[in-house]
Amino acid sequence: MSSVAEMFERIDKNKDGKISWDEFAEGIRVFSPSTTSEEIDKMFRELDTDGDGHIDVNEFAKCMISGKEDDEEAVMKTTFDLYDIDGDGKISANEIHVVLKRLGENISMEECVKMVRAVDADGDGFVSFEEFKTMMNSNNKKAL
Repeated sequence: MSSVAEMFERIDKNKDGKISWDEFAEGIRVFSPSTTSEEIDKMFRELDTDGDGHIDVNEFAKCMISGKEDDEEAVMKTTFDLYDIDGDGKISANEIHVVLKRLGENISMEECVKMVRAVDADGDGFVSFEEFKTMMNSNNKKAL
C-alpha cells in the first residue's frame, strides 16, 4: 500500500540504496516462506539487469512499473493478493497491518484503518481490487 520507493526502502534493510541477495530473499520469504533459494536466485538475477550483484531502485522500479498494461495489471493483482491474506477479494485494515508488520513497519492499527478509509470509494470498510488499482496508479504517478 505504498509507493515503489517506499517498498524498496522496506526491503533495503541496511539503507545502502541497493538490495542485496539476502535482503531480497528475506523480502520474498515474508510473503512466500516456501520459496526455494534457487527460485529466489532466478528472480534476483532477472531483476539485477546490470549484473552487479545488487538490485538498485531503478531495477526494482522497472519490475514494479511495467510499460505494458497487461503486465502492470498482473503486477498489481499479485501485489493485491499479497495483502489479501484470507483470499476473500478485499483487503482489510487488519490484513494491511499484518503485512506491514511482517515487512518491519512500526505502524498502528489506527493508521491502517486510515489507509483503508483513504481509498475506500464504496464505503464498505475494505479495499477492493479496483480501489487498490486506483490507489496504486495515483501513488505511482507521484513516485515517478
